[in-house]
Amino acid sequence: MASLAAACAPHVDLWAANLPGRQARQREPARTDLEPLVDDLADAVATHAGERFTLFGYCSGALLAYLVARRLDTAGVVAARLFVGSMAAPDVAEIPRRLHLLPSELFWQQLPAQGGASAELAARRDMRPVFEPALRADFALVAGYRHRSQPPMSIPITVLYGDADTLLSRGGLLGWRRQTSVGVDLREIGGSHWLLDEAVDHVARAIVTASLRDPLQPPAADEQHASE
Repeated sequence: MASLAAACAPHVDLWAANLPGRQARQREPARTDLEPLVDDLADAVATHAGERFTLFGYCSGALLAYLVARRLDTAGVVAARLFVGSMAAPDVAEIPRRLHLLPSELFWQQLPAQGGASAELAARRDMRPVFEPALRADFALVAGYRHRSQPPMSIPITVLYGDADTLLSRGGLLGWRRQTSVGVDLREIGGSHWLLDEAVDHVARAIVTASLRDPLQPPAADEQHASE
């Protein structure tokens, strides 16, 4: 997220959720309890966010951002916009239920196909001990997710996806429109599933442009490839 924060500056003040068991907090017990974590994150956003804020989640983090947006919307704390990157709509997304339980070799074999790591990273056996605990925790966190049908939120959603992402379908992307009554705009970016590695400047530009726009104002023609 450091590269994204640098690319967004100075227009957007980016705050990242640094969860226990990940990155600088690797020595702490990982959080794998989804609902309590969503509650904690929603409380933190409601307490510390200003009057105008947006939420962004990438890959499995998009599910977390969506659930936080849901919790806030129910409480009457409405984000200006929800950004989701490289993930299908939550009601049709394929959630790996047992990936985090596999032996290490099988775990790394299946990880790229599940959107957990690039093939290049999975091939780096020397890096596996560094990344495996956090990746297992991420998949354990979402493994128990069961989608519950709820009324659409009053939050516009921007969906960022790579034009070469083979893990997502058009229907899965357009499915986000079922989650909002305000509207969804799809932003196609050159790259595969790993947009924050391959196209962070383009992701930042999309976030900055949409964040500065009035939430109810439709995107300009040159901002997107499709809008629903």
